[in-house]
Amino acid sequence: MAVRDVASLNRMITGFIRDGLADRARAVYRWMVASGIRETPHTFSTILGVCNTYEALQLHGRVLALGLCCNPFVGSALVNHYMHVESPHAALSLFRELPLQNTAMCNVVLRGLGNLKLIEELICCFLDMRRQYLELNGLSYCYAMKGCYQNGEWLEQGRQLHGVVLKAGWIPSNIFLSNSLVDLYSAIGDSVDTVKALNDILSEDVISWNSILSMYADRGHMKEAVYYLKQMLWHGKMPSIRSFVSLLALSGKTGDWQLGVQIHGIVHKLGFSCSSVHVQTTLIDMYGKCCCFDHSLAICNEIPSIALECCNSLITSSLRCNMFDAALEILHCMIVEGVTPDDVTFSATMKAISLSASPSLTSCQMLHSCLVKLGFEMDMAVCSSLITAYACAGQLSSSHLIFERLLDPNVICFTAIISACARYGDGTRAMELFDQMVSSGLKPDNVTFLCAIAGCDQAGMFEEGRLVIELMRASRELDPDERHFACMVNLLSRDGFVKEAMEMMEQSPLRHYTKAWSSLLQSCKAHGENVLGKRAANMLIDVGRKDPATTLQVSIFFNDIGDRETALRIKEMTNVKEVKKSGHSLIEVSHRA
Repeated sequence: MAVRDVASLNRMITGFIRDGLADRARAVYRWMVASGIRETPHTFSTILGVCNTYEALQLHGRVLALGLCCNPFVGSALVNHYMHVESPHAALSLFRELPLQNTAMCNVVLRGLGNLKLIEELICCFLDMRRQYLELNGLSYCYAMKGCYQNGEWLEQGRQLHGVVLKAGWIPSNIFLSNSLVDLYSAIGDSVDTVKALNDILSEDVISWNSILSMYADRGHMKEAVYYLKQMLWHGKMPSIRSFVSLLALSGKTGDWQLGVQIHGIVHKLGFSCSSVHVQTTLIDMYGKCCCFDHSLAICNEIPSIALECCNSLITSSLRCNMFDAALEILHCMIVEGVTPDDVTFSATMKAISLSASPSLTSCQMLHSCLVKLGFEMDMAVCSSLITAYACAGQLSSSHLIFERLLDPNVICFTAIISACARYGDGTRAMELFDQMVSSGLKPDNVTFLCAIAGCDQAGMFEEGRLVIELMRASRELDPDERHFACMVNLLSRDGFVKEAMEMMEQSPLRHYTKAWSSLLQSCKAHGENVLGKRAANMLIDVGRKDPATTLQVSIFFNDIGDRETALRIKEMTNVKEVKKSGHSLIEVSHRA
């Protein structure tokens, strides 16, 4: 071309961006500036979409120098860029300085705040726009409604917006607003208004169908969810990935294996089982929750290109199905296939090692070296699982070493090391760590308190156990449950405080807890408290009448204290059959050269 003007250069920039050649588009823009050709608003609004943060700041300065900061196209592009790079304050400041704020700019701001999950700012900004009588359209109200149902504190404002759009006459002609209303009421669980909003749509859109189906599935209403799935298929509507994920998740939650198989058939027929990682992951998880590990494994083997999410779901399924050895095999296959494990992978695999019948020290060490190599040695979730795995493998010193290397351990890591100490009867060290945790400002949770009391129980530290229970009650945020009281009763009764343990049993939620009464009865027998033992035996008979082992224990107690008549009567009354004890022991043999 003899003359290269701004129009031809703008067309080149637009063409390169359209074809995904952002580098060449930026090169044309730099040549344009170097040649002294002045940009137009179209130039800035186009090139800003492919600039990084530093380049955008330079362009913003260029806009100010050329006096184009008041141009609506350039201003809208700058606002959109700052929202995209997660600088909402800069975007809002620029938006408020613009002399002309049109509908497109308002929607850019509302969409950006919604994408950044700044719901309060979104609603406040939307209300300010209405107060300033800015021109808003149906899309603006869609963004506002989405913000209302994403944050439960703004649900009433969402209902008020419903009234506004009804007055404006946008319902039911605007399909996007109609679907937003279905999403709004389905998100808050209002099934009546959700169905009403769906029925108000003249021609039901697939989005609205999927919203109401997902609402019922997410809230456990299987019958209604399946009904709307049938209606969608009957009317020729295509269910979305979200709908299938919700239905499969509900099947796994309820253990309804037959329904899960039927949904799987529909998913396979419609082609989602091969195209969607979300559906594949949910299918694996669903079969795992239904204790069908072979089906989970079969789905994973059918996937042409296996994803990390599917592997993690398969490892989690192996845990639910007590297939602990399979977790290590899955991890090995991941590494062979070139799938890089993440923190979830390592945490779940080490949990499998901890739960196995014979925790392997070699497996712990191999995983430890692998996660160090991949840079997870300071990840809190991974380290807490590693602490537990080493403790289960008999290496408490390694658990302490990992914990001491953590710069700022959280509640989960403290709980893991306290539990490890309790496992080995080191109650003194467990209480030291518990005190260290409280002193550092961390708040123990239910599991932390339980591990601390268990440590006191194992070490016979009943005074410290009382203090832990009292501290838990004093926090006013956590109430001791039957697990905490059961540990405390076991601690008191084993150290001879049988009467106090009996009082705690009768005043706590343990009145119907068979294991606690059984433990108390054993302590009464060991300390010669026959009177209290009879009370405990009578309570144990009441709460555990259907358990042959419980009845046998009571019968043996009365026989041992000389009351053979009562022992025989209990035996005959409950028709106790012979109870055989069985078990096994495992050892790990180290082969040395």
